[in-house]
Amino acid sequence: MGETTSRGTYARERVRMTAATLTRAASMIRSGALEGRGAEILDTDTPGLTLRVTRAAGTWYLRHRKGTIRLGSMDVLNLPAAREAAARARRDVELGVDPRHDVGIFERQMAKGADLAHAVDVAFPISEPFPSAADRRLRGPWQWQDLQAEFLAAKLPGLRESYRSKYAAYHQGPEFEPIANRELQHLDIANLESLRDRVAESRTVSAAARVVAQNKEALTWAWRYHGTRSGLSDQRYPWWQEQWAIQYSSTARDHTPTVEELVRTLLVAEHHRCLGGNDQQTEPGTLAALWAVVLTGQRTGALGRTRRAGIIGLDGRPAWQVWTWTGQEMKGGRRASKPHALPIPPAAVEAIARCGADPASPFVFPSRIDGKHVTPSGYTQFFYRIEGKEKDGKAGSKVSRPLGDLFQRYGIRRWTPHDARRTLGTYLDDEGLGGAASAILAHSKDKGQDDEKARIEDITRRVYAKAQRLPLKAAGMEPWVQHVLAAYEREAARFRVLA
Repeated sequence: MGETTSRGTYARERVRMTAATLTRAASMIRSGALEGRGAEILDTDTPGLTLRVTRAAGTWYLRHRKGTIRLGSMDVLNLPAAREAAARARRDVELGVDPRHDVGIFERQMAKGADLAHAVDVAFPISEPFPSAADRRLRGPWQWQDLQAEFLAAKLPGLRESYRSKYAAYHQGPEFEPIANRELQHLDIANLESLRDRVAESRTVSAAARVVAQNKEALTWAWRYHGTRSGLSDQRYPWWQEQWAIQYSSTARDHTPTVEELVRTLLVAEHHRCLGGNDQQTEPGTLAALWAVVLTGQRTGALGRTRRAGIIGLDGRPAWQVWTWTGQEMKGGRRASKPHALPIPPAAVEAIARCGADPASPFVFPSRIDGKHVTPSGYTQFFYRIEGKEKDGKAGSKVSRPLGDLFQRYGIRRWTPHDARRTLGTYLDDEGLGGAASAILAHSKDKGQDDEKARIEDITRRVYAKAQRLPLKAAGMEPWVQHVLAAYEREAARFRVLA
């Protein structure tokens, strides 16, 4: 006999089970010689195998650190069968497979009188191990998740760095999980339409349109260049290009904030440095970058990369700076654009410097991370904070925005950094300086104007020319900066009352 201890309401003992153990358990049930709820007998020869004996019946269980699994009735499974079921169930649990279905089949086969070997063959068929993800991508056939990994590995290096994460977002997410393990050779239009509809419901229709367009490209890329590995070689044509679609047409955004709304946003950012449910403040580099968006109208990708080493003086205009960007900085990715240069008036230089960004950084707009610069996503996150949008925190928590929507509080219509370009362009066009706006913003040609300062110049022919048209750009930057700073002073007086 083994040692007996008390475990809850069951008497518990550990023994090396034999046929006599089952005979004794059956006798305990018939005689009713059980205290409390019954007894549990643990087999020392089979890890986790437990026989629970109650007044009504004896039942086999497997106790495992990941849970307890019922193996079957003592009346159906003898000791060898119980040990076999326990070993098979343990293996499945440790592989991350739920064993209950197979164990149920095993018990039913034994109840029908099948011998042990036959019941094992039926309930626990031998299966080949699944290939690893690396092996599957190398030899095929690809699953949907393999297509995404291989396509993004080929596609992302050709995109500018700041855009890569945004592009990849339309190839991943919980909406993709139902087809993640589906082989491409078995993919059908129902799978793709369901994916499209899940994205439209959980995100937006425009996001669903992006998912459709980008993933059609991914499927065609796999069909054309990796037909055998992907499993798409038997497809005579890329049927998804015609069959997978969405009813959606984008509309051009034409919101043009007033200069008062732009500078009032600057005042909000300066006054409310803590915009979240924690003590983390808006970094000086981010504030300086926001000022620069309003004062220069440059695209955030290039603007964030502004290097102090790329700043030069402007002949004939003391204290002016010329900010320069290489073609790679202007566009990013493998295909560089053409270089760009912009003259910055002293008043704009001083306003940006007052934000207190680290002068020792190699970048004019340093981020919170040493040696890094403000990125387009940094702008996006700042505007989310201004709008009062909650942010996902750790362990499923949410970062609150106790100040709420500051755009609404201060009477500002929502705007994005790109919208500020329209404000600058509209103002200079009204001042008869449309050509200067074109040079500053890299707009295209308007053949309806003849005067050089009023003409919307062809950026590829004129602005990116060797001379960079700095006098033309300076003629536009000077009045615009004066206009912004004057509006800032007016709004500052009003803001002190509102705040």
